[in-house]
Amino acid sequence: MKKRLLVLALVILSIFSIACTRNQTARRQNQNRTAQKQAIGGVESSVFQLGDIDKIKITSDVSNIRTGVSPDSPVLQTTNKNNTHDVLSKVGDWYAVKLPDNKIGFVPSGDCKAIVSDDKKPAMPPSAAGTTPQAPNAPKTPSANNTYAATSEEQQMLKLINEARAQNNVQPLKLDTEVSNCARVKAQDMIDNNYFSHNSPKYGSPFDMMKSFGINYVAAGENIAGNQNVANAHNSLMNSPGHRRNILNPDFTHIGLGIKKGGPYGNMFCQMFISKPQ
Repeated sequence: MKKRLLVLALVILSIFSIACTRNQTARRQNQNRTAQKQAIGGVESSVFQLGDIDKIKITSDVSNIRTGVSPDSPVLQTTNKNNTHDVLSKVGDWYAVKLPDNKIGFVPSGDCKAIVSDDKKPAMPPSAAGTTPQAPNAPKTPSANNTYAATSEEQQMLKLINEARAQNNVQPLKLDTEVSNCARVKAQDMIDNNYFSHNSPKYGSPFDMMKSFGINYVAAGENIAGNQNVANAHNSLMNSPGHRRNILNPDFTHIGLGIKKGGPYGNMFCQMFISKPQ
């Protein structure tokens, strides 16, 4: 009887010890996660949009124009390399195109490249009151406070971004001066007007803002972050699926970077990504 009681006591003690160990491990993991968040700090947000695509140009030797958005859909007709087609819309990885007989066909995006007309007039963002559209007051040319030369922090961020792309077998992004000018204005605007959002009360969405700065694109995206330094901001963005997707998007060719000191997080970061029209 005594042996049974002793064995039972040992079992209970063992279970209690395991439970305590698990609780301590869980507490340490929570503390580590909290410490990591505190070390990184800040906030971040991302957004993506396709541009106003007018036409596509066939890049493969021969492409099948199908009745639907599937490789198994019947073929309406074939089209050859360098042919262009008017685009009606984009459905997933397919472009809906208008054919000469007024039929609608679908071309896979892998067989073509998008074309944005240069004659599209930039859309002016709505005014702060939301009534009469007006041109932004931000400079479109370099000024003493907003020059085109990349700062050391912007160069550091570009280096980190392109290192991440290289690790994922993606071509590096080129720093675009006009897009950088736009990104700097956006970062400063968030500080001056005390907000953190893709939609500016002054310039509208980032896509409206880019167009108002005369920037044409096939596709565009924006990451914004508030953080203490470049390394922490980059780590936070790379640890978030939406931001990481923008950073590693193989369709993007150019980037604009704006980093301004100020705001509740120490620095405001704006990354504007674009795919330039061919």
